Amino acid sequence: MIISNKLESMDSFSKSEEILAKYILNEKENIEKLSTKDLAEATYTSPSTAVRLSKKLGFSGWNEFKEKYLAELTYLNQHFSNIDPNFPFEANDTLMNIASKIAHLATETIEDTLSLIKHDELKKAVDLLNKAQTINVYGISNSLLMAYDFKHKMLRINRHVEIMSLQDEQIFVASNSSPNHCAILISYSGESDEVLKIAEILRDKKTPMIALSSIGENTLKNYSDCTLSISTREKLYSKIASYSTNNSIHLILDILYSGLFKLNYHHNLEYKTNVSKKFDQRVSSSVLIQEK
Repeated sequence: MIISNKLESMDSFSKSEEILAKYILNEKENIEKLSTKDLAEATYTSPSTAVRLSKKLGFSGWNEFKEKYLAELTYLNQHFSNIDPNFPFEANDTLMNIASKIAHLATETIEDTLSLIKHDELKKAVDLLNKAQTINVYGISNSLLMAYDFKHKMLRINRHVEIMSLQDEQIFVASNSSPNHCAILISYSGESDEVLKIAEILRDKKTPMIALSSIGENTLKNYSDCTLSISTREKLYSKIASYSTNNSIHLILDILYSGLFKLNYHHNLEYKTNVSKKFDQRVSSSVLIQEK
């Protein structure tokens, strides 16, 4: 969960901590040069209140909290300035207005997701997938829908990906895992009970884990060997649809597939082409898409 949401939703704050949290949310970047003493004077609290609040949010103290919070604000301010990912169109928009806005949102999401990808984390994820005999994808709700396209692509280069369509079965699959497997766990919040339970089991089974999750600190990241960040601008529930999240997950999985493909590029290309010619024959009258 991002820090802003934590400040808005934590129910364990004392009255003074609640006052300070609201002040931080209102002032945003203006807190950059403020000390705990400055905060205390501005909110009629005490310097220790800022320290307690920071620790409740998972930080060592005010300085670490401030650094992470300002970095988060920079990210949020740099992306999606034109379109609200939660409500990208309005009731009075024309069909062409809607088409344009959804297309622009997809473009912004792709650019945002790309900006969040770190080379070392991506390389580690591709290496883990390459070493695995079996790849399992775990998640809930619509996140798994994106994974079926990933499975489809991987099958065509002879890489085995398992996805359980029944969520309850995921626990049993995880229980049968081993170090020879690699798990991709998808959770936007990083706090899904079922996904975290699966992560606990996989940790005991010593199965390498790749997390696809939102920016900021969350529990799932603590279990995983590496994390690839999903574009993080959507609310959990208050939105028309998961446009941005779905596009981001799809892109990350496409990048993982492509990274794995590249490790044995010529062999994979030949294998996929031959299999497609033999078993996936297609005919078209369009000159544009006909094979030469």
